[in-house]
Amino acid sequence: MTTTDSQALAALCDFVRLTTQADLVMAIEIQADGRASWATASPTVPAAGFNMARSGVFDHAWDGQAMEASGFRLPSAFMHALGGPAAHLLFVPAPSHGATLSGLLLLWRHHAPPLTAQIPLLAGSVARLLSARREAVRESIVRNQFIDLVESVPAGIVLIDGDGQSAVVNERAADLLGSTPGNHRAADLAGPMRALRQRCDNHAELEQAYATQIGDMNFAAKLNWTLGERTYEVDTHPVRGNGEHGRIWLFEDVTADLLMAAELRRLAASDPLTGIPNRRHFEERSAQIIAAREAQGRAVAVLMLDVDHFKKINDTYGHPIGDEVLKVVAKRCREALRDRDLLARFGGEEFIALLAAPTNDEVHITAERLRRAIAAEPISVGGERIAVSISVGGAIGDALPGCDQTLLEELIGRADEALYEAKAGGRNRVRMAEPVTDSA
Repeated sequence: MTTTDSQALAALCDFVRLTTQADLVMAIEIQADGRASWATASPTVPAAGFNMARSGVFDHAWDGQAMEASGFRLPSAFMHALGGPAAHLLFVPAPSHGATLSGLLLLWRHHAPPLTAQIPLLAGSVARLLSARREAVRESIVRNQFIDLVESVPAGIVLIDGDGQSAVVNERAADLLGSTPGNHRAADLAGPMRALRQRCDNHAELEQAYATQIGDMNFAAKLNWTLGERTYEVDTHPVRGNGEHGRIWLFEDVTADLLMAAELRRLAASDPLTGIPNRRHFEERSAQIIAAREAQGRAVAVLMLDVDHFKKINDTYGHPIGDEVLKVVAKRCREALRDRDLLARFGGEEFIALLAAPTNDEVHITAERLRRAIAAEPISVGGERIAVSISVGGAIGDALPGCDQTLLEELIGRADEALYEAKAGGRNRVRMAEPVTDSA
């Protein structure tokens, strides 16, 4: 309800009270079931609820003349407001929207003057003001519910009205934009929104993406805005699919979700014991590396590594010690390889490495470096110093166009055969397979 409507309704009651010399004038909202409350009164009295269903007021055909109050059963709330029993009353029906029994009630503690017949002419004004009051109350309730809703959503919200002039910002969005929550002029938010994008690590990408949407009032987009360690998924779309109804911007902090997704990807790609890539990730990444080498016609090599007599280590020291041995083997192998080489646990006590762009000599040299890295120093674990060695089989081949999958399979097969020869030849040694030059 606006201040103007409130003042107008109060002023009308004051005018009627002075004109009719009534002791109390009330603008009353009455529901169809008789439940009622006064919207305003002159003089001002505390608000109260009451029921007029059995008062008899609605059974009388009011013609503008005051009636003796004794013929009606008035609620006690009237007596309290009047300061005593009423002698006369006059009810002016003023049906308002949603409350058709509403009207203006005049009460006199003594006799009513005869000049009251003109008061019903005010019924239309009373009805309009009561209707405006009900609508304002309804809008206030809806507005408060809307505010509660936008503040309860775990995301920043900027809602721009269809007229493009006004906007609502909730607290989360206000914190991001450096503004205050509540109502704003839409034009006043353009600067903070632009400044927020420019602070993003990926602002150039964002500016380019949104630039393509200029002129399309119905565009929808969902992009990640990266602000340092935080990432926000920003979803913008027209209200109900039509930009004429307005536009909403939703800022959802997805940092935790992205970190969780990255961790799940890492776990899916890693061996849970040693932390190095697992077999599945090795095969996927190797195919990518080989495909990249195909364009340059560069060679790739595979080394298969197996911990010698690992079953004896498990039987002698127990599986927990055996697991620790595998962790150290993985660590030493990783340190002995170049950053661009790919190491993975292939299964059990077996490891595999993919060497990108090596020469024949480099493959053998790398394999020997791996072997020495393990055998040079016993592994200390659980108070034990355990001598550990590995056997290594290697194979090299040229990455030719279209051979990524078949080449990897052939290199693994040839390296595995060489590994078997190394183990059969006494273990703790390296064997190289004949080069694979044609995967066709």
